Amino acid sequence: QTAFLTSIVFLGAMTGTLVLGPIGDTRGRRPVFLASSTIIAVFGFFTAFCTNFTSLCIVRFAVGFGVGGLTIPFDILAELLPLQHRGRDLLFI
Repeated sequence: QTAFLTSIVFLGAMTGTLVLGPIGDTRGRRPVFLASSTIIAVFGFFTAFCTNFTSLCIVRFAVGFGVGGLTIPFDILAELLPLQHRGRDLLFI
């Protein structure tokens, strides 16, 4: 069950990246970043109240979905770095 639960979180992160990435490009990165942070906080809190494995999987998928949207700050940082050293500097993150 532990491995399945971990897989669910990564599946949520993959889905969140595919959904929230394009939304961040069209609607703006800041709102998506705030929504992702809110999703992680709310559903992370709900994790404590899960009474069975199915509800825990659903809630952890939602947390993973929010984590998928947190790739956006990496893009923002890339835009702020000088063009000459951008690739090298991003390798250190």
